[in-house]
Amino acid sequence: MLKVVKLVVVNVIAFVLILSVLEGAASLVFTAVRIHRATGVREQLHSTHDPTIGWVSLPNVRVPDLYGPGISLHTNAQAFRGDHDIARAVPAGKIRVICSGDSFTLGYGVNDNETWCHHLSVLDPRLETVNMGQGGYGLDQAYLWYKRAGLPLDHQLHLVAFITDDFLRMQFDDFVGYGKPLLGVRGDSIAVLNAPVPKRSWLGRWWVAKGNRVMNLNIVQLANRVFGDPPTDRYNAARNDSTRTVVARIFQDLARINAAKNSRLVLVLLPGLSDYRRDEPPSSLWHSFVSEDGSSWIVSAIAVMRDPRCSSRSGQFRATR
Repeated sequence: MLKVVKLVVVNVIAFVLILSVLEGAASLVFTAVRIHRATGVREQLHSTHDPTIGWVSLPNVRVPDLYGPGISLHTNAQAFRGDHDIARAVPAGKIRVICSGDSFTLGYGVNDNETWCHHLSVLDPRLETVNMGQGGYGLDQAYLWYKRAGLPLDHQLHLVAFITDDFLRMQFDDFVGYGKPLLGVRGDSIAVLNAPVPKRSWLGRWWVAKGNRVMNLNIVQLANRVFGDPPTDRYNAARNDSTRTVVARIFQDLARINAAKNSRLVLVLLPGLSDYRRDEPPSSLWHSFVSEDGSSWIVSAIAVMRDPRCSSRSGQFRATR
């Protein structure tokens, strides 16, 4: 009887070991397929490294079906989203509006004619809108991009749109693995730090595109739990104070620049879902700061949440003073 029991136990252990090996092999096969299919962030299909800003859209790009069948993206010769170039002078009878911001302004997920910036020109044909949105930008990068490419253009209105997370992006020298500059204040000037921004190596770009699939392996997740570093405090009070100082200086500089160009500056705060989640730190900190420092420039855009297709990305929002 003892021999029978030992034989059964040995066979059960062998069966479990074989099953574990097969399960592990199957997991590796499926992970390999996911790694092969992973394309990374969609912005890499129409963006390039920039040593000063981190990355910018490529000029004269056409990416069909970027966000799905029939949902494409075009950029003009100035790397703005759209299918035509923008002249320096404002056309007669028009009011030019420059839209600065991140992927919400770029229109991630929608066609060229479905961005909120384009919808403004549909609401009022007198408006000529210029979409300067760039995917993944913080307020710092949007500011630098405007000073480079938007400042040479005549305009009467400058809408600077941002989400709460844009302030947090300003606190780090990379975003989803891509290097970016840091802004600081030196005396009365805004200083650009971490410049020139280092370019990612081929291996680094591969890891950005595929790495999250590797990290999904159970053995990697187990190792992270056992040996991984503690999570980074994204809401560090000292960093927030420093960021508020830089943001205030950015607002002041934008106000000065637009006043010199006879343009009205408007700050547009676009709320995201994280602003309403209880597990997130209160966004009222940044809302109050923007309202106080933005003075009469601030406009709060309230996203329409009844229809899942409606979001501030597509311009389907109502603005209130």
